[in-house]
Amino acid sequence: MYWAYDDGRYTFWGSVYPPLGFFILKFINFVFDGSYYGDPSYMRDNSAFVIFGFGLVYLLVPVLVLKTRYWQGFLGNEKFLIYFVIVLSTPMLFALERGNMIVLAPILLALALSRIGFLRVLCIALLINIKPYFALLMIYYLVRRNWKGFATCSLLSGLIFVITGLALDNHFLNFFMNLLSFSQEDGLFSLREVMGMPSSISAFSYVLKSPDGSGFASAYLSSEMITNIVNAIETAKWAVLIFSLATLIKKSILMRDAEIFCLLLVLITNLGIWVGGYSLILYIVLIPVFSKLRASSVYFSLVAIIAMPIDIIPLIDDFIGQQNAYLSDSMVDIQWTMGLGSVARPLVNIMLLLILSYEILMRKHKLVSDKIEHRGDFLFGGYGLEGKVYHNV
Repeated sequence: MYWAYDDGRYTFWGSVYPPLGFFILKFINFVFDGSYYGDPSYMRDNSAFVIFGFGLVYLLVPVLVLKTRYWQGFLGNEKFLIYFVIVLSTPMLFALERGNMIVLAPILLALALSRIGFLRVLCIALLINIKPYFALLMIYYLVRRNWKGFATCSLLSGLIFVITGLALDNHFLNFFMNLLSFSQEDGLFSLREVMGMPSSISAFSYVLKSPDGSGFASAYLSSEMITNIVNAIETAKWAVLIFSLATLIKKSILMRDAEIFCLLLVLITNLGIWVGGYSLILYIVLIPVFSKLRASSVYFSLVAIIAMPIDIIPLIDDFIGQQNAYLSDSMVDIQWTMGLGSVARPLVNIMLLLILSYEILMRKHKLVSDKIEHRGDFLFGGYGLEGKVYHNV
């Protein structure tokens, strides 16, 4: 929040967040605190209002997602249960704890899946200006050979970036240099940050490449074996990513729009440590998509593992001493713990991408129904929704 008001956001801090994000933070601060200022002491003294506002946004986002057209086939009691599963899921709680703006992404994604034409383009453009890695969603337009949609989305994304950048900061173009430096920085994150809640198996290779991680592993493995493991992890990840993209290109004609976005979103979460574990909240939008796939029970089982609080099963703990707590302005004891989820989620996530890609690769026929309807009770044996391949979207 502080950097939303500081002109050094792109020069001194080296921010990799597009300008739109800072305007969103300013808006939240103004609505719930009535403040135009970014003084740390003032924000701490009045933090209760902003915290309340962010918590309200957190609770409202799933409600808005469940009201979009793609959820029409779900019964009221199903949506009620799904809502509480979403707000109590580990990825959502992690995003809340981090105060990350990605909590807004599910609304835009749900609209992108539910609508076509300009509204879809606008949602993707806004997503790109919240998190740049959402630019990969424009692959949808390429595989659909929708050159107009691709050009419009590219232009709109650029316009949003330039307009918000000019209004925010004269140095906003430094964003691109910061992003390049960020992608090339090997030691940017601490091991605790990386393993806090990873979504990609690259977290394992990052740990093994770091001095502390390799030093710990060297007690059990030779340096050559550690290097081989690191290379094997990255090779496996990129093999699955390439396989998924190749499947998308080959089978796009047999895929519904929502399935294309689904595959791209799962691919994005597996890209690397810089995506962040909170990106797993995007899966709440994909529940209707998974419900229509052949291996739906497998996908729901894997997503359930990702959502469950299996981090309560500790693997490693470490007392890191006293740290300053900003909101209370006090020193508190910090006991860092790495739970089972930190190891399981990246493995489950890449398995989800692999199985999803394989099912699509094996597809022989396109889906032809354009109905959004409920067949049986989804939570109790029904198979949920049906959909269609959209060709000119």
